[in-house]
Order: sequence, then C-alpha cells, then structure tokens
Amino acid sequence: MDAVAVKLPESVEEDELVRLPATWEEYLDLLDEADQTNPTLTIQFLNNEVIMSQATDIHEELVITVALLLKLALRSQSQYRVLGSSVKIVFPDHQGDFNADVSVVNGPSEYGMTQKGRENKTRIKNLEIIVEILSKSTRKFDEGEKLAYYKLIPSLKHILLVDQNKPFVSVYSRTDAPDEWLNHDYWTLDAVVRLGDLELPMREIYGATV
Repeated sequence: MDAVAVKLPESVEEDELVRLPATWEEYLDLLDEADQTNPTLTIQFLNNEVIMSQATDIHEELVITVALLLKLALRSQSQYRVLGSSVKIVFPDHQGDFNADVSVVNGPSEYGMTQKGRENKTRIKNLEIIVEILSKSTRKFDEGEKLAYYKLIPSLKHILLVDQNKPFVSVYSRTDAPDEWLNHDYWTLDAVVRLGDLELPMREIYGATV
C-alpha cells in the first residue's frame, strides 16, 4: 500500500494546534506548499511531527510591540539584531525546527546547514533572546516542549513568554551554573520586565492590547 502524503489542512482555527506525523522531508515539502498557498500559517517540526498554528491580530500586534521595545532597548549596542518570526531555530539531527515570535542575535548569525552541507541562512543557531507570545492554541506547546528545547541552545540567555490575553510575562534566564535557569513572573502593568541590563515596562508591552 502506498504511503499517504502529509497534506496541509484546509484551514486552521485561531484556537487550534494541528499536529500530524511526518518525516523531515515531508515537513520541508509542507513548508514549500504553505509559502505558496498560506504564508501566514506557522509550520514547525518536532520529533517526527509537524505542528501548525494560525496567529491572530492581537498576537501579531504583541509581536511587533515586543520587537520594537527590544530594538529600542538595544539601539546603543549595534552588535545586536532583532529578528522576526520567519527565521527558523534549528536543532541537531532534525529533532526540531521552530519559529520563535521574536529573537535576538548578538553578532553575526551562525547558520544551520542544508541536507547537502551548505549554510542555510533561514536557520539560526546562536540566539541570545527568544520571545514567544502565548495564545490559547500554542500555550502548552510553548511552555512545555519548546521551552525545554530552547534551554539546550548554548548561546541562549533569556526566554520570554508573553501572554496575549492578559498582563503576564514569564522570564527564564540562564545562570552561570551548568543547566540552571532562574524564572521570574511579572503580573502587573506597573512591573518592569528585566533581561539582565535590559528593561521592558509591562505597560509598554500591553498598552495597546489591554
């Protein structure tokens, strides 16, 4: 019996996370198809599954806001670059291939490789800050599996999880001890989120959305 190819769903609801078994090659085919038919669909890969979701306008507004705040906070340090959600975060042996909503690189990018051994400039390995906007559909995935894999990135110093429905930001910061991370949660609009020396006021993150 011939294998059934993995296909893009006809639609993905805003509160839905679609997960389908797939090989790495099938995942790459889905990415190519989505680029042509539904470029707003986020397609990720983890342990032989494709994970698909669709962002809302509130989600995208928060993405832009957090990216701008980081850009402004880092404006005096030209070695930092703030990246959007189209770049991929690559893990060895095709275990995972993620999109972060916002990410920050310190210095030149270190790229993942294509299957033919060439640099792939859509896949970045040396991120220093990662931001995920938590939605109803992606919250469990972002706070669980993705968070655990993000902590394996040697260059990563801070992970921000930003709730899109209420003022809440959870920050994970790497310590000097091996494999140790500190977690700090921010619940009020008067709080100031801290990433080392960087400060992001909660009121500026959520001013236009709450």
